[in-house]
Amino acid sequence: MLTLEAIEATFEPSPGGTFMQRFGAAGEHAPFSQKKLCLVATDRELLMRTVYDVSLRADCHWVKYSREPRAGMLLGRCFMTSDDAAGRLWLQLRTHPQLMVALQDDDFVARFR
Repeated sequence: MLTLEAIEATFEPSPGGTFMQRFGAAGEHAPFSQKKLCLVATDRELLMRTVYDVSLRADCHWVKYSREPRAGMLLGRCFMTSDDAAGRLWLQLRTHPQLMVALQDDDFVARFR
């Protein structure tokens, strides 16, 4: 099992520096779904390990996690290569006792922004 420091070293700051990010196993140029999986946790290590593990999946395009907690919570986001992959991952993680998991549809939400 990788140390937390080793996992963190595989990520880089996102533009603006609010998040740490890395491309998933599918690669930077892979097509991806506009449905993003949003993870919320209070346990930094749990969130980092979960997001890192997702990035190793063949159907993962890109992941990121917040550097600093907001109201005691950290946010992770996962972008999968298809709507089906995003839905399967949501189904897999939604019952985790220490994560709040939601599937957000950017195309739908954009109308209200």
